[in-house]
Amino acid sequence: MNIFDVHERLIADYRSFTSAFVSPRDDRIKAFVDERLATGAQWPDPWISLNPSFASGGTITELIAEGLLHTECEKIFRDKPAPSDWGTRTLSLHRHQREAVEAARTGGSYVLTTGTGSGKSLSYIVPIVDRVLRQKGTAPAGVKAIIVYPMNALANSQVGELKKFLMHGYGESKEPVTFERYTGQESTEDRDRILANPPDILLTNYVMLDLVLTRPDERQRLIRAATGLQFLVLDELHTYRGRQGADVALLVRRVKDACQSPTLQVVGTSATMTSGGTIDDRRKVVAIVATRLFGSTVTPDHVIGETLIRATTDAVSNSAELAAATRSAGQPERATRTYVDLVADPLAGWVETVFGLTREPETNLLVRAKPVTVPSAAIDLAQQTGLDLDTCDRALRSILLEGSRTRDPVTTRPLFAFRLHQFISKGDTVYASPENEQKRYLTDQYQLRVPEDPDRALLPLGFCRECGQEYYVVAKVTKDGKSTYVPRHDTDASGGDAVTGYLYLSKAHPWPDDPIAEGRLPDHWLVEDPENGSSYIVKTKEKYLPTTVWLRPDGTEDPGSASTTAWFMSTPFAFCLRCRVSYEQVRGSDFSKLATLDQEGRSSAMTVMASSIVRSLRQADTDEIPEKARKLLTFVDNRQDASLQAGHFNDFVQVAMLRGALAKALAAQPRRGPRNRRTERSTAMRLRLRLCAKRAAFPFTTARADKRDGTCIPDPKPA
Repeated sequence: MNIFDVHERLIADYRSFTSAFVSPRDDRIKAFVDERLATGAQWPDPWISLNPSFASGGTITELIAEGLLHTECEKIFRDKPAPSDWGTRTLSLHRHQREAVEAARTGGSYVLTTGTGSGKSLSYIVPIVDRVLRQKGTAPAGVKAIIVYPMNALANSQVGELKKFLMHGYGESKEPVTFERYTGQESTEDRDRILANPPDILLTNYVMLDLVLTRPDERQRLIRAATGLQFLVLDELHTYRGRQGADVALLVRRVKDACQSPTLQVVGTSATMTSGGTIDDRRKVVAIVATRLFGSTVTPDHVIGETLIRATTDAVSNSAELAAATRSAGQPERATRTYVDLVADPLAGWVETVFGLTREPETNLLVRAKPVTVPSAAIDLAQQTGLDLDTCDRALRSILLEGSRTRDPVTTRPLFAFRLHQFISKGDTVYASPENEQKRYLTDQYQLRVPEDPDRALLPLGFCRECGQEYYVVAKVTKDGKSTYVPRHDTDASGGDAVTGYLYLSKAHPWPDDPIAEGRLPDHWLVEDPENGSSYIVKTKEKYLPTTVWLRPDGTEDPGSASTTAWFMSTPFAFCLRCRVSYEQVRGSDFSKLATLDQEGRSSAMTVMASSIVRSLRQADTDEIPEKARKLLTFVDNRQDASLQAGHFNDFVQVAMLRGALAKALAAQPRRGPRNRRTERSTAMRLRLRLCAKRAAFPFTTARADKRDGTCIPDPKPA
């Protein structure tokens, strides 16, 4: 699977989504918007980073031989492809995982500060399992370790991993180490079972752990079973900051007291605890923070970092060798290269140096390199090799993909496990100075004044959804005794307040003095006088007519020679001065009438991107990505956002399924015979009623369809 192709399709789909809201009528604005889309201002080049290789800490078998682990770990920590399969080999640990095992044996608290994908979970799972195994038969049964996750999704994921290690292969025999998830998602039967028979390892979240301490029944049964608790793990330690960090710090101390465990070992893991300074400086800072959070001393030597090694050759290639490797990258004859061949490739070594590893100046130790983009790396490669940028760009993409497919025959790890980080923003609307169309300044950056010209104001633009005519979205205020128009960022201000409104500027299509004679008003706004045959405007519509104003470039009204003629319409937006489309519903939002270029919803944008990725996954070859691995995982900042996004996804799926079912039904049963409109309306009403009832929001339990137009009306009466 070519991740770069997936990325290009994703950006194309998102661009199509964002550019579909409105098509500006003004040629300059349209060219400006098209240029910003073409340059990718909302989606800059993605950053590429490599997951580095880690120094080996030995296999589980070797650690058992050294006396660091219990002999049963030989059966537990293996690659087990199936529930009944013991696997063929034990796991190989990284050096930082071995150092965690050694730190746990000292009885002191410790922190893992290794990067993403470094196996931090095993750094506490292995020591916990080893401790439980060593105390079997000598210590009373009960909870020996509590692992606290900031999100239930992480706990759920860990349950699957623990099943592979602690349950697979044991079959009908009882597994030596038990574990349970207790996060609030469990059924009443599962909770009763866990309370009646507490496990060795308990997976939970900090909120649930706090509730366990306060609920009498759970405190009596579960906390009592955790008397003498030995491990308390705080995963993703960096999430506990501010008030939440203070709550968790107090929670740790309460757990120590409730479990009568003054020597409790607290373990923390995080990939992003601190930055800046040398490795030793960062360890000291993390030790101070962890000591304050854990309520027990964490020394700098118990802040465990990663020890990196190169996967490719460390030899420095000359320009000729690097140029030759660059020219040959991606050629058909290179498709059969082995892992050993790729490791020795000069371009592969250069890629690992640029995207993966660098040396800390103070210690000369290998550390992770800062992510860079492929285009910027291609510029550096072109300067070193003398080749053109396109060749270098294609070579880098090719070698990265080849490295991701080529695996070490011993560890099965790909040479380049690289990640692509794409930042996408919704962008901003267009801002323009209130001047002649050919003279006005355009930008998509929020500013109050034109850069280096403070006498020219910048006002946001809204666009008619029918014809694309631009309007300045403004509020009319008084400054220094003069009426001044200032930016307004809520196109939904439809309350009829004369202070808020829209400015229309057009030299090519100005608003006439006699709009009736010029035919510029909606037809149904006019009434014909039967006596003389002339037309006049309906009295109730006169208040929506624009008024002429003269604007200076700074937004103030001034009928001087330097002013531009404009027309002000107060909210709500009643009709378009160019295309004459009118809106009889004056209450509610102007959002459906005028669009800005920053109005794509976050949930809708996420749905578009998720759909694009899922389509790419479904189109991939089964040999590249198995069916069970075709998943999309999304993280959001908090549970409210998660609930909103989940609801939006469910709604999207429901709408897609309904439309697909209707399309398939129509294709399978073409209409025959005379058309029965009454039956069609009745059927459509029932379908709409059924859909409305499903989508009715709390506190309404049912919904009904309006008989006039079939719109959904929530029914406050209980179903």
